[in-house]
Amino acid sequence: MKKIFLFILPIIILAGCSTEGDIKIINRTDHYLYFTIEGNDYILEGSPDSDPSKSITVDTGSQFLFLGDGTTEVDMTLEGETFMMQLANPDGFPSGEYYTETTLNVPANETLKIYCEPTHAGVKLINNSEVDVVDFSYYTDDNDSLVALIDYPILSGDSTWSRLKATTAYDSVIYSFVIEYENGWFDSSYVDIDDLIVDEQLRIELE
Repeated sequence: MKKIFLFILPIIILAGCSTEGDIKIINRTDHYLYFTIEGNDYILEGSPDSDPSKSITVDTGSQFLFLGDGTTEVDMTLEGETFMMQLANPDGFPSGEYYTETTLNVPANETLKIYCEPTHAGVKLINNSEVDVVDFSYYTDDNDSLVALIDYPILSGDSTWSRLKATTAYDSVIYSFVIEYENGWFDSSYVDIDDLIVDEQLRIELE
């Protein structure tokens, strides 16, 4: 019996065991983040006073003694009301190329931390009126062509948000917004908005 036990023991050790890893999203913006990991959707609030975070545990598979690199690929989509993931150059500086989908290499028995710093300004339309909004657009001081922000009606009681290019010390952007209701009314009272810096969100609440 002892001989059999000694033969089986190394096999058990080499067979490996199931492991997990954590993905921790840290929101350093004042506004909501939206992300999907392994088909599950999550919303993480923002805060001007703290850095809200959320940890998601994923299965990193069986890890074998002396074998494997201990990481698992996990697909993720991630964006926020004033945030997008951004490519960086070899020196680590942002490149200005934005994206929302990526693949993470999650280490077993460790936590992969993702810090989300704001990259954009934004606008949020909250329709508290009794009439649906059928068009929500903007134009800027250097381009009077309307840019549509929605492709479906914003029903009474619903809301929508959109990221916008932020004003900087080197590039000022002045926005004007046009709202069209289902009954044909227009609201063009939100004009010459020139203070939408990074992480600043204009809130338009319709009554």
